[in-house]
Amino acid sequence: MSELTVFEFKVQIVKALANPLRLAICEYLMEVKEPRCVNHIARHFKQNQSTISKHLSILQKEGVIALKKEGSFMRYYIQNKAALQCFIDAVNGLLKYKIEQHSEALKSLEI
Repeated sequence: MSELTVFEFKVQIVKALANPLRLAICEYLMEVKEPRCVNHIARHFKQNQSTISKHLSILQKEGVIALKKEGSFMRYYIQNKAALQCFIDAVNGLLKYKIEQHSEALKSLEI
């Protein structure tokens, strides 16, 4: 596998997380103790089930989330919580830095 191919695979994972609703779903699944079914997730985000299913499918395809069958229900959970938490922490760190940079820029504009 070429180095470029590895980067392409990495980009696909990042793209899966680069949607506001998908990222919110991931953070929600990180917070809850038990896997959740699509209807529960849809109610939480006040979205229809088909919209949430589409987003869950993308996250599952990239290995971010996985399914657990419980009776007739399919429940979703984070595949690797430690890895996703590292990603979220990194993004939060970058966001904090960006906010600090903008704050400094705004202060320099004050008369």
